Amino acid sequence: MIRRIIIAALALMCIVPYTAKADTTLSERIYILSSIWKEISNNFAFPEKFKETNPDSLYRCYLTKVLNAESEQEFSGLMTQFMAHFNEGHTRFNDSNIIRYRVPLILTWAGDKLLITNTTRQLKPLLPVGSEIKKVDGLTLDEYLQKHVYPYVSAPNMEWRKRKALDIFLTGKEGAEYHIEITTPKDKTINTKLMTSIRNYDDTDDWSIRRDTAKCRIKKLPGNIMYMKMSTFTLPGTIKSAFENNLSDFLSAKGVIFDIRGNRGGTDESWHNIIRHIADRNTNIFDGLKIMTRVANTAYEMYGKNVSQLADYYNGVAMQPVQEGWFVMKNNTPDSLRITAPVIILVDGFTASAAEDFAATMKNLSLGKIVGTPTAGVIGSPKFCNWGHGYSSLIAECRFTNPDGSDIINTGIQPDVCIEYTESDALGKTDSALTAALKMLKGKK
Repeated sequence: MIRRIIIAALALMCIVPYTAKADTTLSERIYILSSIWKEISNNFAFPEKFKETNPDSLYRCYLTKVLNAESEQEFSGLMTQFMAHFNEGHTRFNDSNIIRYRVPLILTWAGDKLLITNTTRQLKPLLPVGSEIKKVDGLTLDEYLQKHVYPYVSAPNMEWRKRKALDIFLTGKEGAEYHIEITTPKDKTINTKLMTSIRNYDDTDDWSIRRDTAKCRIKKLPGNIMYMKMSTFTLPGTIKSAFENNLSDFLSAKGVIFDIRGNRGGTDESWHNIIRHIADRNTNIFDGLKIMTRVANTAYEMYGKNVSQLADYYNGVAMQPVQEGWFVMKNNTPDSLRITAPVIILVDGFTASAAEDFAATMKNLSLGKIVGTPTAGVIGSPKFCNWGHGYSSLIAECRFTNPDGSDIINTGIQPDVCIEYTESDALGKTDSALTAALKMLKGKK
């Protein structure tokens, strides 16, 4: 597949204050909206979504809103909402003018429960780890998210929407206040006020539970099983060096586990070197996924109204595979440097983008077993456009599918062995997926 560097998401616009560095004219705003609408209409790689969201109708609706926008903040929010309507994880509007502070909590979904999984030592007596968020500013959690957060989140499914919502949930200007209601692990209801005070989780070292901030970590587990945790694919050099420095241990291992849970992507280059040491010689690594893109043909469009075989051209939603012969990456690693032990890849609902490319390629080339929960379904390749004034957009214009053409976006990558993520897992008391993987490698049921 094409080497992709997925541009890290800039903050989404929500109900947060705004540092107004941008100063767009009305004509510039119309140009930005019109250009994005045209790009989506012509090249968005998931045109079946137009049945739910007609881009022309949406454009006319938002054109009026943009014409009446009274501030940069309002315009930015409208553009974020406009692109979120297309329900695709890469397709979004970014505004680098936003400065966002967050409350000093780390939150994790366990099913439909939003749990506090870490807090500062100062807040721990009031907000114990394991507490569930029940209400925000007088609204139930779901009501609050539906009204104030979800409209700004681009996501192909509800699981990814819930997870992405945490990027902007309980954020705002420094010192912004939120009134929350929680239920503690002892079933006590607490109402309290929280204030935004940190921009990043690394801004404080006062966490009650030590955070694992390693981007890549390798260790040997009992039974000569090599474990490699990769929390991001944005640092290909770091991952390559770590893997190669431990290659001899991987080659002699009885089993290998690659943990990409929580890995939201980066570049496929991060895992290319790993898969070269697993796949058979002469395997074309690009065969693990099929690349589709929109295509237009004026003659076909003209006849498509009356010729059923050309109907997609008439309706402007025709797709075709990218020429397979253009993308070839044959594996030429000597057999002596290939991992022969069984391989397991741990995934979850926060495994996305380039990390999904890795999991799907490993699965489709029969190079390893996938264990965990379905992945995010944020798989494809986005086009980046810079609109100036701190504004930019990403639009998914390459569609990645399984080799047989079946989609991944709606279902995520389905694990070979599904292991549900529990409250105990969320609180760090257990690791059900890793435990299952170790039992598989050791031949236990």
